[in-house]
Amino acid sequence: MVTFDWEENDAKEKVKHFRRKGSAAWAVIEVTNNCNLNCRWCYANSGYKSKIMREHMSLNELKKLVRILKDSGLKQITYSGGEPTMYPRIREAVKIAKDYDFVVHMNTNGFALTRSFARELKSLGLSQIQTNIDSVNPRKHDYLRGRKGSFSRAVSALKNAREVGITCVSQTVLTNKNEKEIVSIFEFARGLGLQRCRVWDMMPSSGCALENFDIRPTNYIESLKELTRFAERTGGKHIESGEPFFPLNYKTGLDVSHVPCVASHGVLVNFAYNGDVYYCVTQRKPMFNVFKDLDGRFDEFYKIKLREFLESAELNSECRDCELFEKCKGGCYTRRSYSVDKTDYWCISKISNRQSRVVSRDIPCFSV
Repeated sequence: MVTFDWEENDAKEKVKHFRRKGSAAWAVIEVTNNCNLNCRWCYANSGYKSKIMREHMSLNELKKLVRILKDSGLKQITYSGGEPTMYPRIREAVKIAKDYDFVVHMNTNGFALTRSFARELKSLGLSQIQTNIDSVNPRKHDYLRGRKGSFSRAVSALKNAREVGITCVSQTVLTNKNEKEIVSIFEFARGLGLQRCRVWDMMPSSGCALENFDIRPTNYIESLKELTRFAERTGGKHIESGEPFFPLNYKTGLDVSHVPCVASHGVLVNFAYNGDVYYCVTQRKPMFNVFKDLDGRFDEFYKIKLREFLESAELNSECRDCELFEKCKGGCYTRRSYSVDKTDYWCISKISNRQSRVVSRDIPCFSV
């Protein structure tokens, strides 16, 4: 994902912390698998139409996990799901993290975020929310999110949070349904007074994202260049990029914090509601369970398990000979996994002279 900033914030500090300490800087904790939307790319299949059992992380387990993360030196916790506002103990969860001096963020669809609820969460320690705006057309947004009224609820949530002093981030999952309006989406978000706008590409992986991969974007990297030009001419301050191929061959006057992949570099740790630790939210096969398998300090144990995972990952041998390999590190693991030649299909060094095909269930191979 790539985040564009128009105001100074703490985003750079996470990257600085990682480079200084060489260990994870923040964690995403999925406190529940319950959700009230039915997004067409949900990697966890958490939609309200899903048949999965509704489960939550217990408060005792959450307290234990927060202590583990504090002892390991992490700085930020982002609560996610599912939909975290459907977690029965979300207020206590925010306070627990804040009491341990974490920066506390939340990924929410905003459906339940009234002004009074936002004010309460702010008082408990929540400093930022991330909420999706996937089209400036309400009907299209609702289609992508799988529920009528989700656009108006998302916009209201962002306004409510902004008014009580919470930093707001608009998030957009780029698809072929919205890529032509991505600048308009950013303009709309900025018109709401939002300080940060984020985008990432819809990709194959676990859950219904694989089934709906036909709505993938046609050229993610070019969209990122277009957004950078928009940020440059509208007073943007900073780009926080976790996209392996951006901005490697693109020059910008904006300040850039670039980690090719926050998952493969171990900057970010992903936890499921049951304590399973994922390599990435798009990969639902756990590397280990923090409550059952942890041996020693979490940060050191995580490095070992991450190294084992990456050593087992397939990578096209030609990638290691590429002049960009030291910067991109082979690109995105998930995108590479679904490519016939095990090369990330957004690879900027090969995209102009090859056909990188992606295989997935019941859809045609992907050619760029």
